[in-house]
Amino acid sequence: MERPASYQYFKILEDYLKGDLSKIFNRQLVYPRQVEIHLPADHKRPCNFNCYYCQGALVERPLVPYELKALHLVDELAGRVPFFIYGGAYSEPLMNPYFVSFIAMTKRHGSYFGIHTNGSLLYTLEQTQGLLTELCRLATDRQDYLSISLDAGYSKSHTRTKNLKVDWFWMIIDGIREAVNIRGKRGYPSIRICYLLNEVNSTQRELENMVALAKDLEVDSLRFSIPYDLYGLDFRKVRHYKKIHEVSKTYIYEEKLKPLLSNSIEDKPFIFYLGPEMQDVDKMCFKQCIYSYYQITLGADGSVYRCSSTATPTFPANILGEVPDTLEGLERLILTNHNPDWNPQTCFKVGARCNRMALEINTKWEELCMK
Repeated sequence: MERPASYQYFKILEDYLKGDLSKIFNRQLVYPRQVEIHLPADHKRPCNFNCYYCQGALVERPLVPYELKALHLVDELAGRVPFFIYGGAYSEPLMNPYFVSFIAMTKRHGSYFGIHTNGSLLYTLEQTQGLLTELCRLATDRQDYLSISLDAGYSKSHTRTKNLKVDWFWMIIDGIREAVNIRGKRGYPSIRICYLLNEVNSTQRELENMVALAKDLEVDSLRFSIPYDLYGLDFRKVRHYKKIHEVSKTYIYEEKLKPLLSNSIEDKPFIFYLGPEMQDVDKMCFKQCIYSYYQITLGADGSVYRCSSTATPTFPANILGEVPDTLEGLERLILTNHNPDWNPQTCFKVGARCNRMALEINTKWEELCMK
């Protein structure tokens, strides 16, 4: 089954560059396809959940208020960047008091927004602040999206998977249902559910229940996958994790999911599985990184990073500089990031790894360069 267009990462980059790959490393300023902004939560704690597989589990997690500078940059960019993604290497964006201001500024200039959240605050913020009503009002296309990391089909397994003392499951489901109801027949923003599989949440009955729930909610997609090992670990440990949790489990999960997955890309919800080959640490052997043309990241610590998966001071080599006050300052950092001599091994030697997007893009780029 073909992946949805929004998950074909190299094609997305190629289309963004209008098929002209000669723009890569030509020493000219090329704005990235998207800016990812990791808002510093509520400035007190990074997240209200404690997921055991969170990529922020082993890294430094400072929260530095930099929102006013970032809002100014989004305004100054004035639509030059097509997408602004609000998520976090370790922070929950909906906890941030400036969140709606960022979405409004994004749409003011005709860019699209992407939101990655645990979903716990969707319903409450709609009731108290009209958050979902405002998101649906601002959305202009199905390219605007809201992605919820649910990772369970029952409340009990959700509480265990997320390492919680309070049951949030049905509050999240209520928030998703409210979002779907508010957007109505317009059909946007797109609403996606992500489900990371583990031993607690992967019985056949629970997977079937999750699929039935996604259909009842009328979301746009449901993606199953296996969580990465934690960032910051020696690659020997990551390979052991790959052997135990990815290679040995993917065939089991594929068999369980086979009767539940969509048969057509047009199905709604589109239900699909992304295998661990898209996060394979043994594929991270390329010599150049062109991910800078796809994305640059403002970290929750107020620094600009080469990519979203290294946006923590645990990986100081990936810090490009402090979030600047001016567009010219950001442009200098973007140019710095377009560096043909940057060696990805700098990342890999300290346990930093590529996400799915960067792995696919860089692997394909190396293949093209070898032709």
